[in-house]
Amino acid sequence: MKNNMTPSEINICLLGDGKNLSGIALCLGNSGHKVFLPGDALPKSYLTKALEAQNNIFLDPNWSSLPNADLIIIHCSENILLKKELLGKISDLASATVLVGINSESYALTDLQEGFPAPERLIGLNWVYPAHQTLFLEIITNEKTKPEPVEKLMKMAKSYWDKDPYLLCKGKGIRSRLLAAMARESFHLIDKGYAEPIDIDRACRNDPGYYLPFAGNFRYMDLMGTFIYGLVMKDLNPELSNDKTPSKIIDDKINAGKLGMDKGEGFYSYSENEMQDKEEDFLIFNKKIKGLMDKYPFKNPEEVV
Repeated sequence: MKNNMTPSEINICLLGDGKNLSGIALCLGNSGHKVFLPGDALPKSYLTKALEAQNNIFLDPNWSSLPNADLIIIHCSENILLKKELLGKISDLASATVLVGINSESYALTDLQEGFPAPERLIGLNWVYPAHQTLFLEIITNEKTKPEPVEKLMKMAKSYWDKDPYLLCKGKGIRSRLLAAMARESFHLIDKGYAEPIDIDRACRNDPGYYLPFAGNFRYMDLMGTFIYGLVMKDLNPELSNDKTPSKIIDDKINAGKLGMDKGEGFYSYSENEMQDKEEDFLIFNKKIKGLMDKYPFKNPEEVV
């Protein structure tokens, strides 16, 4: 990307699969970019109608947008063979200088750079659903990464995408690891008979659900008194789960085809109407939460006067 380009001058090629692809496309299209989706159909999701109404989003059945893209974004399933297949197509068709961002929840950036012809222009780029309404953006780099394009990306995400991005320079993301630790302990509590899924959900929603949008973990510890957490963790940490494999509960759900709300059943069961209502309610709730967070911006210590 050249300096001082306006959003409408920046062409973005977005490819991959999954529910969040729609939200990413909307985020970029709403920001004024021309967004090209290789393929002959829009992603199927609750947001498909919004995609159809967005004038900056274009289907690209012949993948002809890749050579002229100023930024390429891949968001696909957490399957390293699929990721490398898409990276291979990009290396054959795209410019040798374009920045490529790919989502990676569990793989190190070095694993994805292996075999890619220009590892210095491949970064990790993680989003959360719904990407067009959240502040979240995780940018992952390492010692091979060329810094200038990343600096431009950070500025663009703040100025145009309405994101509060954070930069990780050691080649691994943190969001998925934090969530995995919480999920592992949740399954441990259920496996040991201490709780049911509804108990876990109520505990999370009615306690950290109140403070995390305001403070995060460490600022909340400061707010409550850091010493308290030192005392609690001293006694509690030896009892926490250190399981190396997923709980049998999640394996049983997957093997039974209970893959989540989109399939009608996960940890709970959903009718067709309930699926539509929950999706709509979640988007409305998310928008209201972001509006509240915007009133209480999360500043870095050096920004506080």
